[in-house]
Amino acid sequence: MKEFVKVPSAVEALLTFGFWISVDSFLYTLTVLPIRFAWSLLLLLRLAFTTVTSVFRSSRSKFGDNEESPFEFHRRHSYQLIQVSIIYIIHEYVLMPINISIIYHWIRVQSMVKLYLLVAMVEVFDRLMCSLGQDCLDSLYYNTTRRPRSSRLVVSALVVLTYTALHSFLLFVHVATLNVAMNSSDQALLSLLIGGNFAEIKSTVFKKYNKAGLFKITASDVCERFKLALFLLLVLMLNASQGIDKKMLYSYLSMCGIVWCAEWLSDWLKHSFITKFNFIASGVYSEYGLLLAGDLSGFGHEGDNLDHSHAVVKRLGLAQIPLVCVMTKYLKEAYKYATYENQPQTWQIVLGIFTTWLLLLLIKLSLESFLHRLSRRKLEAAPEFSKHNATVGKKKN
Repeated sequence: MKEFVKVPSAVEALLTFGFWISVDSFLYTLTVLPIRFAWSLLLLLRLAFTTVTSVFRSSRSKFGDNEESPFEFHRRHSYQLIQVSIIYIIHEYVLMPINISIIYHWIRVQSMVKLYLLVAMVEVFDRLMCSLGQDCLDSLYYNTTRRPRSSRLVVSALVVLTYTALHSFLLFVHVATLNVAMNSSDQALLSLLIGGNFAEIKSTVFKKYNKAGLFKITASDVCERFKLALFLLLVLMLNASQGIDKKMLYSYLSMCGIVWCAEWLSDWLKHSFITKFNFIASGVYSEYGLLLAGDLSGFGHEGDNLDHSHAVVKRLGLAQIPLVCVMTKYLKEAYKYATYENQPQTWQIVLGIFTTWLLLLLIKLSLESFLHRLSRRKLEAAPEFSKHNATVGKKKN
């Protein structure tokens, strides 16, 4: 009984840690990735200019021979170029043609049975896509950095593009369903969404799990919490852009609180009973936290040429690119509603976007620094990390 009571606090500490790691990784895609894209594009243009001038001078260009130079365009720079290009293509040619009003009213007129099936299908395929998408991105990263054949790079990019299109559409429908639930007068759909959390308890607690299987469930819960927070924020911004009074705002906030509390309670009950039925101690969540801390700080990945947060995102299975595509779509819709009567000037739009981006960049850098310090403290307090440092010190001496 003692372990059963200790599980909620242990799992909540891990989920909170994982949630902020997800926020940091998501902000990386919004803030740091554009900088890397601009730098990679600049190096690519420099390579093209140098190649053209060398042809006119009838001399062989040595550009790109020095792999150690930071001012040379290397294959790994194409990874950022492909990522941003995929985000633009999905946003512009897949999500932008979709009319949110049509999807909203189509979901609203469906029967509860159809909506139940829709929500269940979206959740199932979302989990499948998260697992598939991380493998696709890993393959793309490997092909852009290590494989010499360009044909495999093209195939990997097309696979990631197809995956991102499908997953982005699923997440788009998920947000639209949540928007209908928040605006429903009888709140039947909202009850259906909340009930789905507790239905998940039934489908998981009576199965046999080991530590590896429990970690997969925990990582999935981390991603679900982050997506739920992001989706609730998008729905709130979309409705606020259309004009709401204080009473309606309080109603939205109360419903958000109910949905979030239901997520908390279902996670606590699920993990408490899973650990009870499978005789797993609550200390296993501290071990999971060390895994995430090691991935975030780079411990155990010293020899890998990985982007920031690549290892921890791979461990959690967070779908960054589809989430960014969906967020940009809903933010653009919210902006369209907010500026329907008073269209701002171009310089005001550019200034607003740049100011927002700069603020997010500062938040991201501060959060990254905090998470790295926290991860180092977690690792230094672990006996395994102390033994590793002692072994490394002896080898150096």
